[in-house]
Amino acid sequence: MFRVRLVLVGVEGEVNLGYIARLADNFDVDELVLVKPSASVEGALRFAAKAKARLEGALVASTLREALEGASLSACTSAVAREDDVARVPADPRELASIALAAGGTVAVVFGRESTGLTREEIAECDLLVTIPASEGYPTLNLSNAVAIVLYELFRARRLREAPPRRMAGRGRVELLLRYASQLASSAGDPVRAWQAVEALRRILYRAVATEVEVERLAYLLSRAARRVAGRG
Repeated sequence: MFRVRLVLVGVEGEVNLGYIARLADNFDVDELVLVKPSASVEGALRFAAKAKARLEGALVASTLREALEGASLSACTSAVAREDDVARVPADPRELASIALAAGGTVAVVFGRESTGLTREEIAECDLLVTIPASEGYPTLNLSNAVAIVLYELFRARRLREAPPRRMAGRGRVELLLRYASQLASSAGDPVRAWQAVEALRRILYRAVATEVEVERLAYLLSRAARRVAGRG
């Protein structure tokens, strides 16, 4: 089973922050982390009802990278998704729940600012992008509503205790594979395309729930290819 870490980046509204604290209690969130909140935690307490202790006990991080430390899987959320942009190829909340079951460990779900969401650089910090399907005419949800939908799907998956169809490879294995992929891609001499290729591979591996054996075999192949390109056999 997995743990849920809810990460809020730059949350701006005290009302939203108070409501989200209540949602964290509603759906058994294990950790609440605030990254550079603009909203006053003290001011949000009056909207937190019985979840004041949750809000008072929230961790505060100075960067998103710090908030993601130790997570086995990280998922950023956004209302903007594009199939032709490797950083914005989305999963939906139910797909995220299925992947979380396979990943185990601590699953960090990241939500951005009410006004501007997450930056492209922040989205690139995560393994997956999650988008909630909504009307094309008005796809943007209120922050607390979006949090409720995603947390419900994660709660439902944990409560049903469905056995994952396969167990995902650990983060260390995946990062090693991506390091070899980066070495190989960099040899092409185009840094932008190299980055895009590695990011695309990262998202493919996590969405496909790549196993330890699959990642190990791919890592072997890419490491040998990288060595040969570098002239080391």
